[in-house]
Amino acid sequence: MIPDRSWKRSLALASAVALLAPGLAAAQEAEAPPPAPEATERLELLIDPDQIVPDADAPVLTLEEAVRRAELPGGSLDLEVLRQRFEQANVNVDRAWAALLPVVRATAAYTRNSVGAIVPFPNFEAGFSQQPGPDGSTLLIPNEVMEIEVQPENMWTAQIQATMPILAMPAYYGIANAKQAVEATAKSLTFARNEVIFGLTQAYYGGVASKRLIEVSAAQLASAREQERVAQARFEVGEIPKVGYLRAAVQRASFEQNLVRAQNAYVSAKLAIAALIGTDEPFTVVAPPPVEPPTGSIESLVQAGLEGRQDLAAQRDAVEIAERAVKAAYWQFAPVLAANGTYTWTNFGGFTGENSTWAVTISAIFTIFDWSRYADLDQAKSQLAQSRAERENLARTVVREVKTALLELESARANLLTAEEGARLAAESAELVRAQYEAGAATYLDVTDAAATQYAADVSVVTEQLNTQVAALRLARAIGRFGVERFF
Repeated sequence: MIPDRSWKRSLALASAVALLAPGLAAAQEAEAPPPAPEATERLELLIDPDQIVPDADAPVLTLEEAVRRAELPGGSLDLEVLRQRFEQANVNVDRAWAALLPVVRATAAYTRNSVGAIVPFPNFEAGFSQQPGPDGSTLLIPNEVMEIEVQPENMWTAQIQATMPILAMPAYYGIANAKQAVEATAKSLTFARNEVIFGLTQAYYGGVASKRLIEVSAAQLASAREQERVAQARFEVGEIPKVGYLRAAVQRASFEQNLVRAQNAYVSAKLAIAALIGTDEPFTVVAPPPVEPPTGSIESLVQAGLEGRQDLAAQRDAVEIAERAVKAAYWQFAPVLAANGTYTWTNFGGFTGENSTWAVTISAIFTIFDWSRYADLDQAKSQLAQSRAERENLARTVVREVKTALLELESARANLLTAEEGARLAAESAELVRAQYEAGAATYLDVTDAAATQYAADVSVVTEQLNTQVAALRLARAIGRFGVERFF
């Protein structure tokens, strides 16, 4: 609709000029100044059917094509962000499994000792010999003595260690939660994807409405230009005072500004669409097929929203995840059964005479006291209560959005009928006033008022048509029937 300030400014100017009419009547015999060549040339350009709509000869971009481009790689960056969030959710499943998979570590070390240690030790395999002692007793003397190096000056060590939990109940709950989190994330991101496409759809409908406003503004500008020509002709023959011609010029300039504003709004809407789909190519928009809104009683629509909304379904999954997290927190108090295997190589044999050794250990770990376990349990319980509250709050939001969208749709339909009737009456009134003006039975102020009323009525029709389509889309979105059912 016409901004109130612009209309009031035009009305005030017309009133002021009307007060000066007696003084200007004496100048009605003077020759009217010809319009400036530049203004005439610009006006001809504005009303040229091929130039009035920016990029009118560009390829048509339908709404379906815009959505397809947005979903392509390199299209909507918002959708790319959603894809990466889903990948991160899948990675969390692998991380959860890691708690039950073996961990293998390899270590290599070099140690320089200040002194080496070699211990003489009998070789039991070579046996012992009996020899008399100094005191006449019998001594067992080893047949062979080995020098065993227990600490070399340059010591090299390599070790491979593998650790694997055999029984760790919190890990099993973590895996289940990670898997369900992927499902919850898919639902949540599907809703987010549909929100992105809903924003794109709104921008597209805004572009269509702006394009229609250009056509309305151009038609009004052409009519105003014709009225200015008639007023100039009547002024030149002395039928009206000069103020009548000036009023026509003022109105033409006002409609010219309206056209420029409509063109700028159309370009701005296309810029928003281009940013959402990631394109720099010129395009023009066309009106999509009419949107058929969902039908049914308020109760059935509300129930459809509670059952069909992906964000609410994701929140239900979040509650189940929080419930499982509480169980996992309780299982932290249970013992953990684990297995450990070690293989070691050194550059000296020691007492065994072997450079390499291995060992396998099975252990049960009991946590006697760890206050952090109680804190984890309290936190899990609090998060469960939070998830349940968020689920109920979102359910209330869904009910409110469905009812609000239904009311907005009913209001938009009623407003559209009123606007269409008003536009029909305004067009009929404007045509009648123009005919009366040409016959000398109406003033140009009457023509100005009728033209402004017709323009406002035409703009109102375009606005209410847009509101009706968007309201139908909002209702479909509110009950979960807009967009795709699953994005991933």
